Amino acid sequence: MLVVIASASTLMVGCSKSDDETPADTEKPNIQIVSPANEQAYLPGDTIQFSANFSDNVELNSYKIDIHFGAGHDHKSTNDSITWTYQKSWNFEAGMSSANISHNEVIIPTTMDGKSIAPGEYHFLVYCTDKAGNENFLAQSIDIEAPEEPADVEAPEITLTYTPANMEVFGRNDTIRISGNVTDSHHLGSLLVALMRENQTDEEVNETQAFAIVVNANADVQELSSFDFSGSIIVSNPLDNNVPPRNITWSHGVFYLVVRVEDEFGNVRFSEHFPVQL
Repeated sequence: MLVVIASASTLMVGCSKSDDETPADTEKPNIQIVSPANEQAYLPGDTIQFSANFSDNVELNSYKIDIHFGAGHDHKSTNDSITWTYQKSWNFEAGMSSANISHNEVIIPTTMDGKSIAPGEYHFLVYCTDKAGNENFLAQSIDIEAPEEPADVEAPEITLTYTPANMEVFGRNDTIRISGNVTDSHHLGSLLVALMRENQTDEEVNETQAFAIVVNANADVQELSSFDFSGSIIVSNPLDNNVPPRNITWSHGVFYLVVRVEDEFGNVRFSEHFPVQL
């Protein structure tokens, strides 16, 4: 009889303990990203306004932002640029089951290790864990664009290494020579060296209005930032050095040599005039 009573007592205690246990929390927290918008575009140096809503059925613990290059998760660099990665975690205040977070702590750097930030698609991930260790995440993307280069308003530079002497006299079969270098901060577009009549203006320095073309290197200089040129023309030669060559009707008088160079953005520079007598 005593054995039966003891067994019943044990059974009653066991049932009471099971009824009092709290079920384990296995529900993941919820995440809603308000900002940035998916595929939102930024420039290096911009601040990412982060705003998100978090909630959990019991209690929130922490959240984390993870940003990395979309083509892969490695920290890669080239000779000119480097991919950006960002990771940081924040804790929620104790006892919170919901939170609206907004801050400006995420700043895209302009350079890293002396290199510019590689443009492209970056993955933007937000993680959240609750007090029980359940984790959830939400993924979207942002675009980091290459900053626009400032407009080029600087004309190319001209350096002359050989020119005729001032009012140098040239007769039949004499050779008029000129040489030098042209450079640009970006790319050159065209180069002409023309023999002009003394009453012609710089605006007339082109393949059709010049008296004679001494150097036509338009096609040769394109996409280059520096070009060495050398040209000559023989007085009484029936053709000049244009492309294609033009006929020349030589005459006596005062003429001048001038260099015209243009870059790919349309900035033009003329050299000084070098008068000669024919």
